[in-house]
Amino acid sequence: MRMISYIDQLKAETESANLRSEEAKLISRSPDSRVLCDVPLTDQIEALMRSLSPAQRNRPWSMDELVARLQGRYSARPHAMNVGQALRAMGWVTRRDWSVQGAGRRVWLQDRE
Repeated sequence: MRMISYIDQLKAETESANLRSEEAKLISRSPDSRVLCDVPLTDQIEALMRSLSPAQRNRPWSMDELVARLQGRYSARPHAMNVGQALRAMGWVTRRDWSVQGAGRRVWLQDRE
């Protein structure tokens, strides 16, 4: 009986020591100072589209226009590749504007199928 209580006591002490070390790690770990914006690009794009009127929201968007309105994680502006991935994840599609005004530029549209 005495042996079981001794083993239980050792387990309890080990568990409490592990919990204390985990807590110390969490407290000592400071947030990454390089991170400028923690909001995911998909959330930023959704917030941007909600803030616009339907006429502005439903028009074709160039990548430059979108990048200029979003915040990057480690720099002031996000990389176009990351914006493109977020747009595709949200169901946006890319098309070419072959009109005279568009001159063949690539634009992003919300897919409304």
